[in-house]
Amino acid sequence: MNRQTILFASLALLFIAALLVTQTLMPPRMNGSVIDPPLAVDNFSLHSVDGPVSLSDFRGRYVILYFGYTSCPDICPDSLAKIREALSKQGERAGEVQVIFVSVDPARDSVEYSDVYVKRFSPDFIGVTGSEAEIESVTRQMGIFYQLNEPDDGGFYTVDHTASALLLDREGNLILTWPYGLTPAQMEDDLRALLRR
Repeated sequence: MNRQTILFASLALLFIAALLVTQTLMPPRMNGSVIDPPLAVDNFSLHSVDGPVSLSDFRGRYVILYFGYTSCPDICPDSLAKIREALSKQGERAGEVQVIFVSVDPARDSVEYSDVYVKRFSPDFIGVTGSEAEIESVTRQMGIFYQLNEPDDGGFYTVDHTASALLLDREGNLILTWPYGLTPAQMEDDLRALLRR
């Protein structure tokens, strides 16, 4: 090999090495909306069928919070099913993630009913609720909107609510939101990237 060929090959190898180092050190591209810097979330406790559930109970694990209501005709069940599907692709590492469904409709959603509802999606999901004041305190700090609409003639009402899922890191900081409409594959990619950290 002549000197020029050796120099070209060396430069190409250096470029490839630099590219690999850069890709390794750069944070992965996420499908959800990254919260940067992460938002510290105050600890809170709500009620489950098994007693109080505090955010601090899950330090060391990722937490996915989803706010909704059990009478939701479409968005809530669709979102929870997609989260379940994305988690199912993580294998044993799925145990490093806790999904918590927070009902914002305590008048209809008892802790028992919230538990029955969420267990339809996964036996590992936790359903919680609380008093109006407790729910208001949690949703306010998370930037979650919800509004109970006027009931129809039969007494049924819908609830407008933020349809995004919130992802908290192992220390309880908000790091990512999944807007409604992401596919299970997109959620799966984000989870895989987070669990590699």
